[in-house]
Amino acid sequence: MGGSGHSPAAAARRPWWLACLWLGTVAGSLLAVIGLFATEPNWHRITAQLQSLSLVQTWISIAACVGLLALSRRKHAETEEAWAQGALLIYVLGGLVTAVLLHYGILPQWLARGHAWLPRLQMLGLLLLHGGCAWLAWRCLYRYRKQA
Repeated sequence: MGGSGHSPAAAARRPWWLACLWLGTVAGSLLAVIGLFATEPNWHRITAQLQSLSLVQTWISIAACVGLLALSRRKHAETEEAWAQGALLIYVLGGLVTAVLLHYGILPQWLARGHAWLPRLQMLGLLLLHGGCAWLAWRCLYRYRKQA
């Protein structure tokens, strides 16, 4: 049991909700982008809306990942929390890196050259990797909560 007297499942509740928030924003952003491309014919309006959407999604992802990292170790503890063992922290760090790369590295190139194939492929690859990190982190926490 945790030092505060809570069960392991209760200790993983807040991290699980952070992972839900992260995964939800990734899924919501994907649906919004699909809807945007399906309904908006003007490329300049698409780029403006994509920049806003990406900024919000990036900062929510960063906040969720930093929150998960902060919650993974109690103050003055030598080891991580039980829910943070294994590959979960790798997924969180991967999500943090891909969020920053997507918004500040690949997205500006893609918006500047919207018809070039390389930025499209980079964007798609990083989006899939970022979404995969969010899903895997959520799945690890979900499994931990079911077992605890």
